[in-house]
Amino acid sequence: MLKPFGMKAILRISIIIFLPLFGFAQKGNVRFTDKFGPFSDTYQQESDLTKREYAPYAFIRDADVMWSKTTWEIIDLREKVNLPLYFPIDTLHNRKSLINAIIDGIDNNAFNAFKKPLKNNAFEYDPNNIFLNSQEIKDIGKREEIIPVEIRPGVTRDSLVTMRWRSEEIKQILIKEVWYFDKKDSRLKCEIVGICPIREYTFNGIPRRERLFWIYYPDAREYFATVPVYSMVNDKPMYTFDDLFVHRYFSSYFVQEENVYNDRLITDYVIGREAQLESERIKKEIFDFEQDLWEN
Repeated sequence: MLKPFGMKAILRISIIIFLPLFGFAQKGNVRFTDKFGPFSDTYQQESDLTKREYAPYAFIRDADVMWSKTTWEIIDLREKVNLPLYFPIDTLHNRKSLINAIIDGIDNNAFNAFKKPLKNNAFEYDPNNIFLNSQEIKDIGKREEIIPVEIRPGVTRDSLVTMRWRSEEIKQILIKEVWYFDKKDSRLKCEIVGICPIREYTFNGIPRRERLFWIYYPDAREYFATVPVYSMVNDKPMYTFDDLFVHRYFSSYFVQEENVYNDRLITDYVIGREAQLESERIKKEIFDFEQDLWEN
């Protein structure tokens, strides 16, 4: 016949049951401190992306580059895979869109912005072509309009309003990049040279597109490596804008390649469906070069 539990047994069982709960409660008190906030984070983050350092490109000799091609691609921010580059429109929970990250980087003197050249996307690193401050960038395309402003219910007055470009108007990103084959590693590689935001807006009922400015991407990498990118499948920040561009976590299409015809745009000689096929031809030509080396 089983003996009834004694006081010592009951005490031991009580400790086993309630000790883990007590431990969790203590950890919970540590978590929800003023530093982290009870409504933002539920745990202390050990990895701080804002303190990350970018990984420099591997050194490569000019003699090891046996083939190269300069191209320009468009990243359409309206595509689903590219939405993390477009949203949020305003900075939210330390999340930034690409254009807001660029403006913040310029404000913090992390890198410079260059005026757009007159030739077809012919961006080159030119220290004499730099915007002096971010206000000059914000004033690109600035205009003044007289619009009715409601001063009280039912009463309006014409007012002179200064109109500037807005972050939600940046619908595309133009990138200039160099593809090359490194015979030492036997790999096809790609490095981005410049990034140019493209503004889409309507003026007098007519849709317009405008290239705003260029940034030299190698100079911006150090800052981009500290700006996390929001993932649509995971709220925890896992990678940064530098990771996104270096590892090409985006969708894009070719609009131009370096050629003997003054680097003309694809739309300068074909339009519509033919332009899409020409973009695919450039893409196929680049990747077929690497495949042909392995087959021959």
